[in-house]
Amino acid sequence: MSEYQKIAHGVSFVVLALNEQKVVEQVVRKIHSTVDGLITTYEIILINDGSTDRTGEIMEMLSRELTNTRVLHNDLNHGLGGSYKRGVGEAKHEYVMMLCGDGGIPASSLPAIVSKIGTADIVIPYVTNLREIKTLPRYLLSRSYTRLLNLLSGQRLNYYNGLPVHRRSLLKPSVMTSSGFGIQGEILVKLLKAGHSFAEVGVPGGETTNKSSIFRPRNIVSVSRTVWKIAKLVVILGLYQAKNGRESGLRGSSASLNK
Repeated sequence: MSEYQKIAHGVSFVVLALNEQKVVEQVVRKIHSTVDGLITTYEIILINDGSTDRTGEIMEMLSRELTNTRVLHNDLNHGLGGSYKRGVGEAKHEYVMMLCGDGGIPASSLPAIVSKIGTADIVIPYVTNLREIKTLPRYLLSRSYTRLLNLLSGQRLNYYNGLPVHRRSLLKPSVMTSSGFGIQGEILVKLLKAGHSFAEVGVPGGETTNKSSIFRPRNIVSVSRTVWKIAKLVVILGLYQAKNGRESGLRGSSASLNK
């Protein structure tokens, strides 16, 4: 960690967890220890998303013990997107990064990500060992999702469903309409379409629990709705740009005729 200097930008880390009592304490302690050595001004917002096990109790204990750490409890499960939006609303600092209580992005990968903060509006991590940490169905689904969003956005990103660092001022309600798994894809496509700068960084992923709820019917529906919203947005933007192009051409022709 000594090769990285502390950055001057303030960062709010939003750590989400649902029924992660077996791993959440270890994950949060590693995040806190790593972040404290990388950033002067930071906060860690723990969000217990309606857990029915001891996750909330463990988070309460951590918030009392660890500096710059607080906890929020959702009485009911709000889902990944809903919890992230709550965290963004509570965040105080210039940049916001979501992390997962299962260690999806391990603390050891944070230095490379944090070192990019301030170089662009968005820092987009992508997992370099995706095939190793995901089951084959999850891996194939992830790659298909990336190809689809690249097609819609006109970009060539390596990953859309990761844990980007966003400039907090960009995370307006109109950019975050999804409440499910697709929220980061929605945010990225909208912000990149608006011309905001980004920097990608490859890091190892390392889920402590190799489980997935993406195949639950409600999550499949949620992601499908998000993709549909993005597709409609792309079509509307395309029509708007085409209309402006035609109007500019007509104004140019009129100006030429009046010379």
